[in-house]
Amino acid sequence: METGSLHHIEFGVSNGESFINSFKQKFGFVCVAYRSRQYCKQWVLKAGKATLLVTEPDSRCHLENTLTENVTKITANDPLFNCWWTLESNKDHYKDSVFNIALKVTDLKQVIKNVVKGGGEVIASPQILKDEHGTVDIAVVKSCVGNVYHTLLSYNDYSGDFLPGFSSPRSNLIEENVNCNGLVTHIDHIAFVCEQGTTPQILQWYEKCFSMKRFFINNNEDEEEGFLISDTGIGMRMKAMEYWRCSETGLTSGKSQDSIRFVLVESLKGQGANQVDIFLEDHSGPGVQHVGLYTPDIMTAVSTFKESGVQFVEPPPAYYTDDVKLSEIQKVGFHVEDLRTNGVLLDTEADADQELENPCQTDRYLLQKFTKPIFSKRTFFLELIQRVGAQGFGAGNITALWRAVQAYMTENGSS
Repeated sequence: METGSLHHIEFGVSNGESFINSFKQKFGFVCVAYRSRQYCKQWVLKAGKATLLVTEPDSRCHLENTLTENVTKITANDPLFNCWWTLESNKDHYKDSVFNIALKVTDLKQVIKNVVKGGGEVIASPQILKDEHGTVDIAVVKSCVGNVYHTLLSYNDYSGDFLPGFSSPRSNLIEENVNCNGLVTHIDHIAFVCEQGTTPQILQWYEKCFSMKRFFINNNEDEEEGFLISDTGIGMRMKAMEYWRCSETGLTSGKSQDSIRFVLVESLKGQGANQVDIFLEDHSGPGVQHVGLYTPDIMTAVSTFKESGVQFVEPPPAYYTDDVKLSEIQKVGFHVEDLRTNGVLLDTEADADQELENPCQTDRYLLQKFTKPIFSKRTFFLELIQRVGAQGFGAGNITALWRAVQAYMTENGSS
């Protein structure tokens, strides 16, 4: 089983089979594990190291009051479901969203101590899950951001496909879109939409509870202000932090591919309503807005995913006619028409103090593209990102990407 710092992200959905079929056909994910309980069905999807847990609760869990007490008792000892049930019990659950980001930790007991000391809430105390493949220590804590929870996992030699309690899926769930194989390798980052003015407290919470460290989005970023986008109809502040598996013991630098970055996004005062406010309204509060899927070949990924039915937001046409951008594109050897055809953005701006994966490489750049929201409301979407040496986020791309999202969000009301 893969052992990156990000173990999996969990979606709560109303129609699990429809969701997993969409991810299999459109993005090349494969269903590797499944479990069914009285109160829910859960599927595990994988593409490279990117792992998604899809949870469809039984509708009776929240429709029949007579079952509420019984379901609470049943799920109390099931850490792989009780964070959803806690959301539902607190009327804090938003259907069709990412609500759980599971992290692999080195010392679970110490992390739980840090969470308690930092003012965090432990939903499920540490316990042991086991099956014929080994044992896993597990606990669940509530994040300080909206409906987000964190399942914490610690293990050394568990050999199962996912976690104890899951089995191989039915044969009809294993079918995959072979055209998409290898086009998604791992999750690059996760973006949260936050209430205005809350990012300093959120950064502090994650530093205290999980020993996460500030990560600068771009070399133009101010430490206190963050990275600001003050453009027509946008007006956003962005800050980021980084987590790696051994961060709580300081055993690694966190600069490996196994680290995960959280990006915080909030609107700016006096800028008017924008996509951040739209998310907060449609999602009924803060939460996960998008997940960055890493691809080693974004051109092939975009064209293939489009053929599979993925819908993307398109960047403004002026992006590909700007003289500075044209020079930048040509410098790294791309043809602007190839980028324009796929609506892919390129930015060579990278943090100068980052170590290069290839020391001989002089041109470092990013390629990025956003999908349209994947649910019925204007909430969660996906990003495709390819890095060539660059470790940060390009300033030009950020503004162009968010301008494209803003145009789509304001032109399309929720269903």
